[in-house]
Amino acid sequence: MSELLVRSYRGLVIARVEPGSLAEEMGLRPGDAVLSVNGRRVMDTLDYRFHATEPYVELTILRGEERLTLAVEKEPYDLLGVEFENDLSDKIHTCNNKCVFCFIHQMPKGMRRSLYLRDDDFRLSFMYGNYVTLTNVSEEEFQRILEQKLTPMYVSVHATDPELRARLLGKREPTPILPILQRLHDGGIDVHAQIVLCPGWNDGDALRQTLYELALLHPTISGRRAGTLSVAIVPVGLTRFRDRLTPLTAPDRAYAQRFICEVRALERQFRQRLGTRFAFLSDEWFFLAEHPIPGRRYYEDFPQLEDGVGTVRLFLDRAYDVARRLPEQLAHPVQMTLVTGELPAQVIHHFARTLQRVQGVELNVCVVKNRFFGGTVSVAGLLTAQDIADALGQFPTYPTVVLPSICLRDNTLFLDDVTVEQFEAQIGRRVIVVEPHPAALWRAIRRSQSKWSG
Repeated sequence: MSELLVRSYRGLVIARVEPGSLAEEMGLRPGDAVLSVNGRRVMDTLDYRFHATEPYVELTILRGEERLTLAVEKEPYDLLGVEFENDLSDKIHTCNNKCVFCFIHQMPKGMRRSLYLRDDDFRLSFMYGNYVTLTNVSEEEFQRILEQKLTPMYVSVHATDPELRARLLGKREPTPILPILQRLHDGGIDVHAQIVLCPGWNDGDALRQTLYELALLHPTISGRRAGTLSVAIVPVGLTRFRDRLTPLTAPDRAYAQRFICEVRALERQFRQRLGTRFAFLSDEWFFLAEHPIPGRRYYEDFPQLEDGVGTVRLFLDRAYDVARRLPEQLAHPVQMTLVTGELPAQVIHHFARTLQRVQGVELNVCVVKNRFFGGTVSVAGLLTAQDIADALGQFPTYPTVVLPSICLRDNTLFLDDVTVEQFEAQIGRRVIVVEPHPAALWRAIRRSQSKWSG
């Protein structure tokens, strides 16, 4: 998904019509804006797909300034064959909370405008796994979730105690979540929950209460066909820009070690009662505690990947698969510098050493400290162009620099509004943007060996 912006659309604009499709037969064209399906306004692609499954479909479209009606009879659930420019035709639903740990509140002025968008949109939760608090969902929207069976949903719970949850969300009134979850489950909607763990706030007894009460909503105990299936626990992330914000403490190594032991004990209880670990620790906890990343069995079917639970394990497993198929040597030598943040540095170093078993591959890893955000921010996805350039300036950089795509928007723009082209000119090196997957890096090396070897 491209980065979300606060925009308003005049319907869902068609980007592509599949050749030979029903849409082509109807006369739909790229640029047409779908306003309604069978008389019901479509606010997003979920609306469109839900209503377009009928055997008779009548579309109201806008072509330029002309409003047209096109219709077709078809088999139920047959697709019309169109792709849209965007998933939403209205504005993204924004957050009405003032969470004490909100990362956007900890950002300085002058960044990309889109970075200040605090989305809390139930549609994006279903589409992309974005976590939502559900504090801004109207009764009409709630009914839509149930009617369209938007399952699973990803919900930011943080605490089940209504008063504690209200304090965490910056609300004046108690903010209960359990009745909302129960109502979702009664309607057949599964939920994956999230807890942003703030030491001294929602840990200890409060955490145990939250996990136990959420566990009661698991289908194994509740008897419902839907329920709360998993809970991700992530440590609070703090930047250096916290003036006049609620004082918070980030977990350190000793805290993380104690916390892992505490949650592991709870996990054993859940496995006995629910048949699942239920509470999953994000990868950051193991890095903070300097513990090994758990094996694949820990993550079961990886229900919380969107919250950073198991992404490192998947990387390690995929790296092993790549390593088994490496050739003995390359026809032409390749020299590359890999850029990463402090948190995943050990994993990237290990994979770089593996790749260098191939004769002709020379790699080094530039670990970039996040001086811009400071605080506890150490992931690669929040690195700025300036921090990377400063680090490379003091590093034995090879002719080709490899950037992880997660630190760019659409593979082109850094957080500090610098383009890849501007960055290349600044560092005087060729830059390759690579998805953060072992196979993608190996493919980049293979493609580069004859073109840009140093």
